[in-house]
Amino acid sequence: MERPFVFIECKTTWRKEFEVTSGRQPTYALFFLKKGSFKLTLDGSEHIVRERDCVIFSDDIDFFRTVIEPISFVYLKFKINPRCPFQVDIPLGMIHFKNCKRFIDSIEKYDALTEAQTPAAIYYREHLLEDILLQAFAEYKWRSLMDMHTENIEYKLEGCRDKIAKAAVQYIISHISEKLTVDSLCHVCGTNPSTLNFKLRKEFSASTAALIEKLRMSEARKLLRNTTFKINEIASRCGFENIYYFSSVFKKHHNTSPTEYRSRYR
Repeated sequence: MERPFVFIECKTTWRKEFEVTSGRQPTYALFFLKKGSFKLTLDGSEHIVRERDCVIFSDDIDFFRTVIEPISFVYLKFKINPRCPFQVDIPLGMIHFKNCKRFIDSIEKYDALTEAQTPAAIYYREHLLEDILLQAFAEYKWRSLMDMHTENIEYKLEGCRDKIAKAAVQYIISHISEKLTVDSLCHVCGTNPSTLNFKLRKEFSASTAALIEKLRMSEARKLLRNTTFKINEIASRCGFENIYYFSSVFKKHHNTSPTEYRSRYR
């Protein structure tokens, strides 16, 4: 599978002043300030970027920047890979990581490998940089992250050549509010549990029962974000007869309750 990012340039450097103080980045870019400070105006908002701060630029946002104290920084140029089957919505501007320890650990490991040119070192550097960007995505765009698996299923559905697997997923989606069992799905698709499970694992990387549950959770997230339905009504619309079981399954998938999820993302 294609990776979500294409890395163009990665380096650690030092400046008394930026070579380009205003304009736009030619590509996406990440700056991590190791030492010093600089003033940054990004799309009309002013910031003072200090040691251990992180900024992500896109190629369509105007900036003005000037060094206050000489700076040492990690500079990463990258672009979104259009061939990746899912799109990662990168947050822009000043990034304040919730799990700062993880971020700093990745940056420091990357920095230690800056000069290494072995294939293994280059691969690991790109792994670290990808992890940093995915961490930013996960922390700032958590709702989108929870939808990624379902988006991937829908993406794969378009190109699925297995008629039984495709029919099963389409049936689950269109009957998501109903009681769905492996046996009932096999009856609709004209197959047996073993064959259906094998085909769904092959095409969508999930067992029959797991796929039903994931698609129910996707519908639950949409209803929590976009409607004012009560939790028990959402549970029913997602095929759950018991609100407590619905809440338990939701928390297992999202590490938060349906009520907390709604208050967080509406």
